[in-house]
Amino acid sequence: NPSPAELPPAEHLVAFRGIYVRTPALGDLEVSSREGAVLVDQRDGSIACVADLAIGGGASDAARAALAAIPPSRTVTLTDSQFLMPGFVDGHAHAPQYAFNGTGLDLPLLDWLERYTFPTEAKFRDAAYAAKIYKAAVARHLAYGTTTCSYFATIHREASEVLVREVRSQGQRAHVGKVSMDRNSPADYVEPSAAEAAQEARAFVAGVLKSQPKAPEGARAAPPLVTPAVIPRFAPSCTPELMAALGALSREGEALVGGPKSTLPVHTHLSENASECAWVAEMHPEASCYADVYQRAGLLHERSYFAHCCHCGATERGLLKAGGAGVVHCAASNFLVGGALCNVRRWLEEGVPVALGTDVAGGWSASMLDAIRQAVITSNLVSRGAGGEEDGRRWKPLTWQEALFLATKGGAQVLGLQETTGDLAPGLQFDALLVDARPPAGGAFDAFEEDSVPTAVEKFVFTGDDRHIASVFVAGRRVAGSGEAPAVAGLALLAPEAEALPTRKAYRGAPAEGAEAREAKAARIA
Repeated sequence: NPSPAELPPAEHLVAFRGIYVRTPALGDLEVSSREGAVLVDQRDGSIACVADLAIGGGASDAARAALAAIPPSRTVTLTDSQFLMPGFVDGHAHAPQYAFNGTGLDLPLLDWLERYTFPTEAKFRDAAYAAKIYKAAVARHLAYGTTTCSYFATIHREASEVLVREVRSQGQRAHVGKVSMDRNSPADYVEPSAAEAAQEARAFVAGVLKSQPKAPEGARAAPPLVTPAVIPRFAPSCTPELMAALGALSREGEALVGGPKSTLPVHTHLSENASECAWVAEMHPEASCYADVYQRAGLLHERSYFAHCCHCGATERGLLKAGGAGVVHCAASNFLVGGALCNVRRWLEEGVPVALGTDVAGGWSASMLDAIRQAVITSNLVSRGAGGEEDGRRWKPLTWQEALFLATKGGAQVLGLQETTGDLAPGLQFDALLVDARPPAGGAFDAFEEDSVPTAVEKFVFTGDDRHIASVFVAGRRVAGSGEAPAVAGLALLAPEAEALPTRKAYRGAPAEGAEAREAKAARIA
């Protein structure tokens, strides 16, 4: 925290007064008193100061001095049932698959891809269709409190650019990647060659970098909302030539647009399903394991993160640790299309960072609250001997506090955004949730007067939903929420380029189907 002299001028600050909750380290839950204060610099959306005035000390002195100069019109005072917390970080979601989210979970991975996923994603050749689905997908993730999401798009560059624009428009923070795949894919959903696939990926990355919004002259620049990612779908759908080209692209980064070389995020799948692993071993006898396929192509490094990682043996785990890569645990989809359990505790003990992911639509919900719950359930199953652990060790299950860390600060670390988001800490962006344990219109659980704050947080984690997320803030701007927007001078309600967001009710349900649509669906299912 800064000293009083180092704080920005009061005219640039907005104050949040009340309880705040943080997970500063794995397993730690920091809860302030009702005298908590979070000061936000509205010039760039950064957190200027976080302090509990009931404790005292340097941070409290700085906050008190600032609060004395901040008028009530620039202060958000939380009610007794509300608290601030970091926004959720979803490490793995397929934005186009939101079109069939909550359906088609009756098949194992490879059959599921052929039956449901590839036919749906092929439709995104139509940019208008892509715009409709992406608008709904981003709005839903935001409503559920996901302030940062790592999205797969499709092989279509135009549609992938639509997703980038939609994320920026709605004010979310995201990694977005155009998917690359040039083999073992349907004829209507595959790129014609490794060279063309690589060129399209390069063009997408360059386009995102060139289109990053510029701060007005003299204004403080905030970190960009969207970071382009390099996405080989998975090894079976990418030739070695394509993977090598994508590995090289990931090390170019800003050099593509005339800047210095930098490393781009690499986001893909690894060891999700036993049949998939056997297929990779058959296709790549030269590799020591599945992860070695990516390493040989230059795709395993400090900005890489891999979804699932359920079947990784010691060699594979060692490669990820040595490369500085991360794991995204997608418990819901692992139960269903993956058909396996991931031992998160082992990964953490071996020093590999872990995030959580919804994996829409292999996972049935876009809510990170659900991802937290499924991660805790999976960990308890593993601790009781499920999952086929090779050494028979009894593993300690994850606590809910640890899972909450993985869904916030841990996720930011895996995505390489720990200097930007994931915590309520000075210097980071104000990506936060205002949670109400007793929302005026009713919620998913009952919070009683005698409940402690940690109890209210635990109830929210295990039984809450978006009705309890009154406001969602990204970069200091309110971008979503089920409650009324705070009436605070200087508190931007949307990103400058944002369109009006759809209301929460807009996605409560689809219009009733006509007979023709029902017959077509029945034919598809048959």
